[in-house]
Amino acid sequence: MVVNHWYIVIIHQNHQFVNQGDKENERKTQIPYYLGIDAGSSSVGWAVTDTMYHVLKCKGKAMWGVRLFPDASTAAERRTHRAARRRLQRRKQRLDILEMLFAPALNEKDPQFLARMHESDLWQEDKSINSKYSLFSDSNFNDCDYHAQYPTTYHLRSELAHSTDSHDVRLVYLALHHLMKSRGHFLYEISETSDNDSSLRDKFDDFCTLLSDAYGLDFVPHNTDNYLNILKTPNMRVTEKAALLTEGLKKPSKNEAGISPFYISELLAGRSVALSNLFGDDRFKDAKKITLQNDLDANYNELCEVLDDHISVVTAAKDVYDAARFSEIIGTHRYLCDAKIAVYKQNNIDLRALKDYIKAHCIERYNSIFCDKEDKLDNYAAYSQYHHKSGDYTCSQEAFCKFLKKSLPEMAESKSPVIATIYQKIVDGSFLPRLRSSENGVIPYQLQLRELDAILKNASSYLPFLVQQQSDGYTPAEKIRKTFEFRVPYYVGPLNDKAAHHWAVRSETGSKEKIYPWNFNQLIDLDHSAEAFLVNLIGRCTYTGDPVLPKDSLLYSEYMLLNELNPLKIDGQPLSTEHKKQLIKDMFIHPVSKQKGKVTKKKIYEYLKSKGWISKATNIDSINGIDDKIKSDLRSAFGSAQPSAGLWAISRCSTASFRAEEMI
Repeated sequence: MVVNHWYIVIIHQNHQFVNQGDKENERKTQIPYYLGIDAGSSSVGWAVTDTMYHVLKCKGKAMWGVRLFPDASTAAERRTHRAARRRLQRRKQRLDILEMLFAPALNEKDPQFLARMHESDLWQEDKSINSKYSLFSDSNFNDCDYHAQYPTTYHLRSELAHSTDSHDVRLVYLALHHLMKSRGHFLYEISETSDNDSSLRDKFDDFCTLLSDAYGLDFVPHNTDNYLNILKTPNMRVTEKAALLTEGLKKPSKNEAGISPFYISELLAGRSVALSNLFGDDRFKDAKKITLQNDLDANYNELCEVLDDHISVVTAAKDVYDAARFSEIIGTHRYLCDAKIAVYKQNNIDLRALKDYIKAHCIERYNSIFCDKEDKLDNYAAYSQYHHKSGDYTCSQEAFCKFLKKSLPEMAESKSPVIATIYQKIVDGSFLPRLRSSENGVIPYQLQLRELDAILKNASSYLPFLVQQQSDGYTPAEKIRKTFEFRVPYYVGPLNDKAAHHWAVRSETGSKEKIYPWNFNQLIDLDHSAEAFLVNLIGRCTYTGDPVLPKDSLLYSEYMLLNELNPLKIDGQPLSTEHKKQLIKDMFIHPVSKQKGKVTKKKIYEYLKSKGWISKATNIDSINGIDDKIKSDLRSAFGSAQPSAGLWAISRCSTASFRAEEMI
């Protein structure tokens, strides 16, 4: 953030006693003085001079100096930490509820199971229970047997989701614990019973509609099914995918304006695209390239400042890309666990084939590729974290694939189809993908909920406590499901009555009953909580305490626009009221969704000529009183303002004030 320095010069008319610094003939003299202040973003400088701008002294020291302080920073970092802290707290609360519901059955089966599980991350000497196993310590079934039967938790989840045979209650709890711990995102409003491709098609249709409405671009491909199949094809190189998606599309020239279907397809393929090429606008020539492979949340605010209204295109494209990645991960499987097991099996096959190849052709490199643990060595030991200890070096999949490509150049010449396939995966950076990675962030919670329902349905046949109705009218199975899909609405806020920024309103005044996901709607008054949320958003005057208008409110937007247009004069004559109303309607209201960029003085000049209000011979210099660019607009009247401002305006203004014709 760059803040220009501003200067203050205070001229004191009253004479003050100022020490001139003459020690031999010390005397105090009444003279006028100037006080100058230079206020910057990270410092405040000051100086005291006489009328001839000579620095004065006081007690033998020159009266000038500077005060330094840290630059003002946004709350982005603090907000990130707060969001992560709340996410972890709410995850812990979900797991605590699951443990509370399963505790009686678990204690009956194994009284020390939960205690061992809670201490599983401690050293043996720090544990309160003398057992070398963390989960299972039966005489005929221990942790070794468990991991041999279920190599990953996904294997356990798959068996419980598909089988109605009786299973140990501890196994059911571990599967539900894993699901409850990472339940997926809540970005897509899709049905739990819908097919895996529905979200991709819905997001793509929404994206095409946005391009059509906002830019008049018909982006619907000739063969939509083929286009979507290319988007979700697994293990395809980005360059190859981009080539297939842009087939038949003309690459625009450098001077061609407007959004480009060619670069849109490249963006959806995962390539880096310059914003100036994407939108055909030289205003973005200095902006950084973007790629949908990265998380846009980290740079979202920066992108909003650069793109302004164009940000909706990038976010919609990101939704399509994430939906395609999700379809690529899940494939044709109904449950996520089955898709992960397929990846696990393929990794075993590929790893075995790679080891056999190295043993047969370059055995001397085997240890450096698989076993050695060295700093900055991106081998299999660093990637898999096998026998990993605290402080050991780790690497990403991309770094691991680059290491293999550099270490095994002769694989490119192999005639074996298996080795050729493996080498292609190494080149693409998709060799041996982790089951748990950042790519799992594209998985919606509905897919996880589908698996949870299947496990609960099967387990209810041999664990009767899951379907026994409790005193509050809910069964444990229903409580588990409600906990899994529960989110506190943003307008309700903290549920703790003692929180500093608490505004939630209870349905029953004075009720101290603990709030759970299954009784949330009964204990919280959603309507009054939403009203309190809106009231809290209203700013107050520092001096009077009266409510103030938000910046994006209808009234203030109109005020700011008229404040810029009212001084408009043509040859020294102001524009008539009727003409001004018509100008606002035509240039700020009706074309608001189609107009590119801000309204400028040149655009107003062209508009006035088209209406015949000025002669064609009139020069643009005859228009004065306004800046070259009108900074204000009326976007708040068309739903593009911030939700808080719009909701506040709805609660405060009449229906008539929302009609654009009556705002002028």
